[in-house]
Amino acid sequence: MEKTITIQQAAAQLLEEYRKPLKSKELARLAQERNLVAPSMAKDPIQSLSQVLERNIRLDKGNKPRLMFVETEEGRCIGVPKWYEEKKVEPKVIERSETIEIGLSEDIMNKVKLYQTSFNLSSIEEAVVQLTKKGLGAASQELIDRLKSELEGL
Repeated sequence: MEKTITIQQAAAQLLEEYRKPLKSKELARLAQERNLVAPSMAKDPIQSLSQVLERNIRLDKGNKPRLMFVETEEGRCIGVPKWYEEKKVEPKVIERSETIEIGLSEDIMNKVKLYQTSFNLSSIEEAVVQLTKKGLGAASQELIDRLKSELEGL
């Protein structure tokens, strides 16, 4: 039996071979075709592997070796950070923003201001965004479990 590696390792290996950013589904397809990763029992193994790869990068968990999203003519692809460090080219970061207004108690606002000051952040908004990301990251498994239970109820 051939030795298999993680989808993250396979993607990094394929990216180094092709020397250009590739879409997650293309990386998953190539990894499957070359038997780099263990066979999957999923209905759609390529979709499953590409989702794992994207989740690893998005949550920065299991993202070893480290990969990143980059914007190309073909849309969002996956690349190797050192390609952009060597060339001193900043990858395009895809961000969407919405304005949300919420009322915070004085106690919570003081804690947010303390966080802002402690981490030398430029604005209250930046502090709230960082705290929200941390909270969502910590609650991600709970969110996943809740969505699964809601989907099972359909």
